Parts: sequence; C-alpha cells; structure tokens
Amino acid sequence: MQSIPTLHQAKPPTALAEGVEQSSGPGRLLLGVFETLDRARIPYCVLHGYENYPQWIKSDVDCMISAEVRPGQLIALLHEKSTRIGAEVVLSRGYHLLLAGKNVDGSPCFLELDLSVDYELDDRPFYAGSEVIESRRRHQQFWVPAANLEFGCYLVRKIAKGRLDNEQAARLSSLYQQDAAGCRQQVARFWGAGSTTLILSAASSGNWEPVRRRLGMLRAELRRRATLRSPWRVVGNWFYGVAGKVRRCCWPDGGLNVVFLGPDGAGKSSVIQAVGQGLAGAFARTTCYGFAPALLHRLRPHTPTGRPHGLPPRSFLTSVLRAVLYWFAYYTFGYYVTVHLALARNTLVLHDRHLVDALVDPRRYRYGGPLWLLRLIWRLAPKPDLVILLDAPPGVMQARKQEVPFEETARQREAYLSLMGTMRNGYVVDAARPLELVVGDVNDIILRHLGTRIARRFGLAQNSLYRRDPLMFSRVRNEPS
Repeated sequence: MQSIPTLHQAKPPTALAEGVEQSSGPGRLLLGVFETLDRARIPYCVLHGYENYPQWIKSDVDCMISAEVRPGQLIALLHEKSTRIGAEVVLSRGYHLLLAGKNVDGSPCFLELDLSVDYELDDRPFYAGSEVIESRRRHQQFWVPAANLEFGCYLVRKIAKGRLDNEQAARLSSLYQQDAAGCRQQVARFWGAGSTTLILSAASSGNWEPVRRRLGMLRAELRRRATLRSPWRVVGNWFYGVAGKVRRCCWPDGGLNVVFLGPDGAGKSSVIQAVGQGLAGAFARTTCYGFAPALLHRLRPHTPTGRPHGLPPRSFLTSVLRAVLYWFAYYTFGYYVTVHLALARNTLVLHDRHLVDALVDPRRYRYGGPLWLLRLIWRLAPKPDLVILLDAPPGVMQARKQEVPFEETARQREAYLSLMGTMRNGYVVDAARPLELVVGDVNDIILRHLGTRIARRFGLAQNSLYRRDPLMFSRVRNEPS
C-alpha cells in the first residue's frame, strides 16, 4: 500500500508574456510548453486554430516540430521542466502527448498536443515539416506558419475531413487576403485546373457554398493525387498504423484499470461518478463495471436492494462451481474481451465492485465455499493498475448507509485495511471528508500513476509534481466512531 502527496496549483512561469494570468488552465500549460521549446531552441509552429490562444483552447493543439527531436527527447525535456510548465506528460503515443495540470480551483486540466514532423492526413503526405517550419512567423507568444502555408494546410485538412463550416471558411478567406498569390500556388499543388478555379473563386469572394457542394469530389481528387505522388509512403504509413493498432491491442498503453473498494457508506458510487467526469479529458472514454459482468448479468439472481446479507449462502458445491465457472472465467479469460480491449481503446475503466470485495465480504455474494479458492482466483487474475480503498470510521459509514450492522461495517473496514497492506498498487483515501476533497485525492493518485508510468517507459527520474507536498493519504485508525 502506498501514499502520495497532492498536486497544488502550479504558478505560471514568470517569463511568460503578459496576459497569461487571465488565460485558462490549459492556456497556461500551453504557454509554458511554448516557452520551454523556445528556451531549448526547438523549432515549432502552431498550424491552425490559434486565434484565441491562450485564453481559449477548444480542442487538441496541432503543431509542427523539428524532425531532429525524437518523442523520447521531447518527453524528457517536458518532464525536466514540469515544475516550470505546471504540468506533467501523463499519456504518450509517438508525438501525440497529453499533459495534466490544475485549474485555479484545483480541478484537473489537460492539454493535448498533436505534434508532427510532416503534415500528413489519412496516411498521405502533403507538406514537409521543414518547409512549414522555415516559413514560420511570430504571433504573440508563439510561432505560426506563413499565411500561404497555413492556408494550404488548413484547406487540405478541411477538405480531407469533408467538413467546412462558416467559421472555417471565413478563416480560409482571411488567410487568402493576406497572401493571394502564395495561396493560389498552394491550391494548384493539390488540385487540377477546374478544382483550383472553384476553390480560388470561393477564397476570394468569401462564398464557399459551391465548394461545400463538391466536397466529396474535391476530397477524392485530393486523396488520389496525393497517393500517386508518394505511393510507397502511403502504403508504409498504412502498415505502420495497422502495426500500431495491433501492438496497442496486445499491450495497451493508454487506458487505466482502477478498482474502488470500501464498505457500504464509503461513497464509492459518488466518487466514481465524479472521477469519471473530472478525468474525462485524459481518456477517450470512461466505463464502470460492477462485480457481475454485464455479459453474464442475467445469470445472477436478484438480491433485494438494501439487504446485501438478506439471502443465505449457497451450498458448498454450488459456490465452488460458481467461483470456478463464473468468477474465474470472467476474471481470467473474460478479462481479455472486456477490460483488456477497453484499455486498448484508451479507456478509463472504473470498478464499483470487484472480485477483491468477495475476499472481504463473501456473504454479500452468497459464497459458501473455501476462501482459499477466491484467493487463488485473485492470484491468477490479471491485476488492476490501481486499487483505491475509500476509508472512513464505521460511525461515518453507518450514518450514510445502514444496510449491515455496525459490527459488520467495523469488521469489513479492518479487513479492507489489512488487505490493502498486501497490495503494492493499493492506496487508502480518507473518505470521511467532503466529496470534493476525496475526489481531488483520487484524481491525484490516478494522474501521478500516469506520470510515473510515462517516466518509467522512457527511463526518466520520477520527480513528479505529485510528490512535492506532505503526505495526505494514510491509514485511518483509532478514530472515534
């Protein structure tokens, strides 16, 4: 069992330009990253969507970066300067990085950086990174491409995706007005004479409706010409993408599997809901499992609500068969078609109930077999990344829920604490406090784990921001009930 400090709101770097104090949490992180790259003399430029930076960042930040900087080197730099930036890298997939910090109110905030060394879409190359970076110009506190190259990149992106709304069309026309001759050259690079005339007419007049009506045709022409220009690179990129998906399916590196434990009244349901909402920006999706898997839900007899010990235990033979054929099957083989696949899809998997609960409270699950069998299944089952016990004095939990007698709540609490002492990935959080404090502690545990996982992967010193303050998690014993 472990304990960790909290992550306090980091102050923005003093060298950042005026106006950073008024920016959002992600905005402060972004300016910290830009300043770090400038200080390290690493060329970069923001490709598009930067008009309201740093006050408002509505999605991931698309940047071009020098090909001389490898992902591991970039992560090492951001890790070293994490205190100055006010955030840590918590997820990484090539040049795609996610940084986690905190808003002024203490809630988590995230900055998603989609970096690239060349401008590619749908496995097709369109611009060399060196061409874009060499054209860059200063815009407030960061770098952006020359107007004609930004126009070309943005136009290619919108047509490749088959979407062009009024705001995006207005931005393209604005860039065209800044360098009409240069923009005409960019359009001619990717389309034939007829399509070029159509697009340039829209850019100069501001009426993009004719382009919208022919997006499908323009997209097909763009993809075809790009493929013919670099066929082997397109094939190589496709195979590389497939290999990456297979690798992530076999060895998930983005999701997280978290088990929550605690007697009735510990507040698991409320904490799980709040944690899922607060960390939504760190994962592609969030899912919650109970003890009985959904695919076998119909096999589970209904237990009366509010009476977890209301039914007698099953017979010895029935309990053993159920444990082996049902629980063992799910928590070993079934794990790979449920939790494992969810982790491969960058999912935050939260467990409200788990096999571990049966080790403490077998009566709830009407188990009448030997406890050593449950311990054996737990030993053989794939382990969660984190096990978090929400702990409170029995009197506090009884005031919230009285589904079992006071003595049973006290017994379960001691059993859970004893069990957590055997788990290296186990944490105990004081759940007697207000919900927002408990959720903040749990968020810190999860984000610290993600940061530590990245540091280990790249062989970096684990100087996490989450380690800088006095310990705040500990076993709670001998409090008045």
